[in-house]
Amino acid sequence: MLRNPIGGFLYLAILYFSSFFGVIFILGPSLPLLLLNPRWFRWFNDKAISMWLVLAPAMLELIHGVKVTITGDKPPTGDTSLIIMNHRCHFDWMFYWSVLVRYGNLQYLRIIMKDVLRRIPGIGWGMQQAMYIFLRRRWEQDEGYLNTILDYFKDLNYPLQLMIFPEGTNLEDRSRVHSDSFARKNNLPIYEYVLHPRVRGFVHCVEKLRHGPRRMDAIHDVTIAYDRNYCFTEKDIILGDFPREIHFHIKRYPISEIPTDVEELEVWCQKRWLEKEDRLKLFYSKETKCFCPEDEKITQDASDKQEATVRKQMVGSIVFFVGVIVVSVLLLYRYSYARWFFIGLIAVYLLQAFVGFGMDKVQLVLHNQLSKHATKTMRYLKCADP
Repeated sequence: MLRNPIGGFLYLAILYFSSFFGVIFILGPSLPLLLLNPRWFRWFNDKAISMWLVLAPAMLELIHGVKVTITGDKPPTGDTSLIIMNHRCHFDWMFYWSVLVRYGNLQYLRIIMKDVLRRIPGIGWGMQQAMYIFLRRRWEQDEGYLNTILDYFKDLNYPLQLMIFPEGTNLEDRSRVHSDSFARKNNLPIYEYVLHPRVRGFVHCVEKLRHGPRRMDAIHDVTIAYDRNYCFTEKDIILGDFPREIHFHIKRYPISEIPTDVEELEVWCQKRWLEKEDRLKLFYSKETKCFCPEDEKITQDASDKQEATVRKQMVGSIVFFVGVIVVSVLLLYRYSYARWFFIGLIAVYLLQAFVGFGMDKVQLVLHNQLSKHATKTMRYLKCADP
């Protein structure tokens, strides 16, 4: 297995260049659909991006030999859900794709992320088109933007699977100091394996998603752990220092079991983090790392046939996106119109980054304008009805 700098470079290079060329030559031609039919644009982008999301777990598991173990509840594939997870390292959100490729639907996944990530050429542009949610950690600025995006998905009657990290940042020395200080000031326990959650964003998302034509079905409480209690960073991946094992423990809470009172909801979230601390303490105390006693149901009880299907999907993703890189380079080398198309789209993405707008906000503006037009039309028809 490629657990060395060559493997690390290969992993990052394939992920990056496949996303970069994919945004230009796969997602780029779909941009006119924003004006012609935004719903078609959403459908095409979701399908294309979900294919790419299989690529990261495919390389981790098939090329770098990472073992993924999933225990606890098996979420229904069609769940409209809020996914809450502890944030141990920089790549927890990406590693969770290994779960959704088996027990979920990657095309409906959206992640609440730091605003700076939207500016990464290629990957950031693709996440903008996918309508990932970028927050600046200033609630007075973030609240309106978050409401607008969640309303957008509710208007589409979208089976959203929204991932949020209530801790706000990954667990490392600096963030642990802030968490411990908060605990002392509020007479709370000092945690070793998690940070104290910031409950305001969590409560807000629950309140927004539990109402509407397609309300949230459940909250998926996910605890992630590794073979080492270590914060894997970009430097580790470059050096090929991948985790050998990634463990996920899932607890599904139906929305009917979730408190409706705001204060009770805050306490509910804090209790889940106390449980995570205890669960992780037990996990890392064992010589053989595992979340559950031997008699507990394991969700990764998929048949050999199902795992074979997942493996084929992973192999297909690797072959397809390596092909995308090769074909894109050949197009740029041989055809001037491909180069002009390439340069033109890069200019568009760079311009919107410079202006500070973004493809996600373009979609929101167009959606809201079309919604207003549709509302006015319906009012006119009702008034004209004899």
